[in-house]
Order: sequence, then C-alpha cells, then structure tokens
Amino acid sequence: MDPVRIGRLRDLVGGWVTSGDTPSVVVLVARRGVVVMHEAFGVLRHGDPTLTLKPDSLFPLTSCSKPITAAAVMCLVDDGLIGLNRPFIDYVPELDVSDVEWLAEARVADLLCHTSGFDDLLLGDFIAAAAQRSSELPPAAPGQHPMLNQRIRLAAGAPLARRPGTAMLYSNFGYNLLGDIVRRVSGVPFWQFVRSRLFEPLGMRDSYFVLPPELRERRVYRAPGMPATEPNPMHRGIDSPEIHELGIGAGGAASTAPDLAAFLQMLLNRGSYGGRQILSRASVAAMTRHQIGDSIPAIMPLFRNGKRFYVEFQGGGYGYGLFIFGEGDRFRANGSVASLSAFGHVGYGGAYMWADPEREVVGIYLSVSPRFIRDLAVINSDLFQNAVNAAIID
Repeated sequence: MDPVRIGRLRDLVGGWVTSGDTPSVVVLVARRGVVVMHEAFGVLRHGDPTLTLKPDSLFPLTSCSKPITAAAVMCLVDDGLIGLNRPFIDYVPELDVSDVEWLAEARVADLLCHTSGFDDLLLGDFIAAAAQRSSELPPAAPGQHPMLNQRIRLAAGAPLARRPGTAMLYSNFGYNLLGDIVRRVSGVPFWQFVRSRLFEPLGMRDSYFVLPPELRERRVYRAPGMPATEPNPMHRGIDSPEIHELGIGAGGAASTAPDLAAFLQMLLNRGSYGGRQILSRASVAAMTRHQIGDSIPAIMPLFRNGKRFYVEFQGGGYGYGLFIFGEGDRFRANGSVASLSAFGHVGYGGAYMWADPEREVVGIYLSVSPRFIRDLAVINSDLFQNAVNAAIID
C-alpha cells in the first residue's frame, strides 16, 4: 500500500472530526493480515473534551452485530445441530400458529438473509396490541432476557407481510430470533456461546454482547438526540443502561476496531485464524455469497422521529449476515470501487466494516453520526472505503 496515500487518508479522517462531520471516529486498515493504519480521532464522550478517544475504545456496533450472530448460527450448522432449510418455527415452537399464512415456509436461512416475511413496523404494531390484551406470560427460560421472551411470545400469530423468499425485508426481530435459536440449540446463553466459539478463539478480548459494568467507561457515548439514541420497545436508546444487558443478536454487541478486523480476517481466511478452523470453508462461502436474487426488492422498514417509512434499494446484495458489495449494489455504504467479491455491514449510528477477498484488505470505520442520513449510509464511510482502495498499489 502506498504510504503517501495512507498519510492522506489519515489527514482525511482527521479532517472529518475538525469539520464536525463526526465527533468520534476510529479507523483501521489491514492488508494481508498486516495493520497499516489504526488511528483514533475525537472524543470518547460528548461534552467532555478531556476524555480523548483511543484506538481501543469500545463502540456499540448496532447492526454490525448481525455478521457475528450469523457466524454463531453457522457454527451450529457446522455441528449438525441447525438446519438452514428447516422451518425456523421448528426451533421456536411458541411461534408455530397454524393459521398464519406462509409461516411454515420461512426457513432459518430466510432469517439469515432477511427474506422471512417479517416487517418490523407491522410486527411492532401487532406486539403492542397483543401486550394490551395479555395478562400474564410464561417466564423467560434460563439464559434468555425477559424482554426478548416477552416479544417472542407476543409475536405469536403475527401475520407475515410477504411470502418468504419474495422480498428482503430487513428485520431486527429476525436476528433477535436467531440469537435465541442459538441459545435454545446450544443450551447456553447466546452471549456465552458467542464468547466461547468466536470471541475467545479469535482473540477478540474486547468484544461483548453483555458488557461488564467495569468496562463501560471505555465505551463511546453520544449526545442526546443523535441517531441511535431514540428509545424503542426493547431499550431507551443505544446509551441506556439496559442496552448492555440485553445480549440481542440484531444489534447488542460492543467491540473495538482490532477485534472486528480479526473477525473479518477469519472470513477472508475461509474460516481459519491463528491455526484454528473457526468456521468451515463451506459456511464462510455461504455467508459471503449472494443469497438473494437480483430481481427481489430489498426494503428496510424504519421508524424515526415519530414517522414510519421504508428505504428500498436494489436486491441481490445480501448473504448470511453480510451485505455483498458486488455488481448492481446500490447501497450507499459501499464506496463503489470495491471488488465484486467484497462484503461487510453497516450499523445505524456510525459503524461500518468490510473485507475484500480479491484485494486482501480489511477496513473498519467506527464513528458517531451526529445526524440521520435517509438511506442509512454512515457519514463518509463510502469515501473512506474508496480512499483505502486507492492506496493499494500492487
């Protein structure tokens, strides 16, 4: 990689903090397993300039948690304990309502690539109405958070918005279900399974789905009113105390740039890392290839500032827990000059990561977004990715 362009990249990212595009950003670039840039710019906590952001500061990953959840599912697929083509209600029997049209057609694989038919906005209305009618629910199972138990049980009987496989409806509920399926099948809490099968073997010592209290001072916090601080039915925003305890698969993880780089490098290595095979080559291949046809619409149901709306973009760009930044992808988090085999994910509020098998590069961009962007792109993440690719000279 060109050291002059890496220097320009450092100045570019630092300039985004100076200009006010973001108050906090950590970036990491690695090529062929060698870190060529790892820098922090800005503050750890809004309103306190004395707390300088550090390269190993913890960021909430929001939806960048989804690739980790998908990898946990694939660990159990490798073990012969989860079937991707089996109906997901086989693993969540309390949702098995016979008069819900198409439900038995929705597979575990549909949860992984958001084609199950769940619409989070419509589902939220159904759950809220069911909560008004419900007097008492069965208690949470061991290792299951009570809030997740409540939402799963109240969702029983909810209609699917689309027939499974006919649309990609981005669903946080589906990924929270996947995390709970891991708990049910493995017999241990979801966060504990992820720690033993992924975080510890990968040396991801600073990654958590349940963040210990003593580490919370290392975590980045936003100003009130910034994207991701809005309350939702499961928590009061990304900086609320309960977010650290939920351990949910859709967006509950906190991590650092080096830890995420190790996870992505494992995927580039076709499942191996540090001399160990963490995931099978077959599972990594399934995660990192297109699982959705190009003709299928890709839709994100969103609720922001009291308004409901849908962001739609061209389909065909998702594997299992990963956006595939290939030909025809119009999702703006992708900088557009990555190779056709590049993959990654975006997290609401400022997280972005990708890996490129053809160019053997990993990029991490963990930031705080001070404002909402309509199509969910992370501010300047596309420019960062393009500048990284421009620095590759061999």
